[in-house]
Amino acid sequence: MRLVLKIGGHLFSTEEGVSVDWIERAAEVVRRSFSEGDRWAVVVGGGLGARRFIEAAMRLGADETTCDEIATEITRIHAKLFIKALGEAAYPLVVKNVDELRAALTGRGIAVAGGFWPGQSTFAVASYCAETIAAERLIVATNVEGIYDKDPRVNKDARLIPRLNYDELKRLMSGAPQLAGEYRMVDNVGLSILERSRIKLLIVDGRDVRNIERAILQNYGGTTVEI
Repeated sequence: MRLVLKIGGHLFSTEEGVSVDWIERAAEVVRRSFSEGDRWAVVVGGGLGARRFIEAAMRLGADETTCDEIATEITRIHAKLFIKALGEAAYPLVVKNVDELRAALTGRGIAVAGGFWPGQSTFAVASYCAETIAAERLIVATNVEGIYDKDPRVNKDARLIPRLNYDELKRLMSGAPQLAGEYRMVDNVGLSILERSRIKLLIVDGRDVRNIERAILQNYGGTTVEI
């Protein structure tokens, strides 16, 4: 099985600090679900940790490029934490581009990445990784159940959409700007990569790590997106 798991940075930390217990549980799910011969990439976002450092940088006068660079570094710190939690199952270094990804997967079955390039979302990176390794699926573990017709954080009547095609989702997501450190579940760059390679996208609520396991083993998605 070839797949990519994208973990939203908001799952890695809360207002109270780094979510060590969650990281350990998620890593155990990945180890337990992995089979010999599989090739997986895990891509980790920046979340609240990145946002805090970016806010500090902006107060100190940093420009958007610098803030993007800071966000990328935080994603790589999160990736290092996940590698540590995975132990011997994972390639021991954070991969920083697709050449490193290919090399890592020749020796170990799981490679972990953060951001690749400043200014590019980790969802786009995960999509690029999925295309590179010819993954069957990209699983996005986030802090909501899936894609809604409107923002569920501010709209109590928001409706979960269980199934979409790529054109429908791109229309739904269009018009939202992206600034350094701003959290977005998906973006058009990543969606275009997945669409052209016909890779299925599964979005799950990763706060309960059992949903990640269901996505890996049972093809479950709170929202499923495909051609």
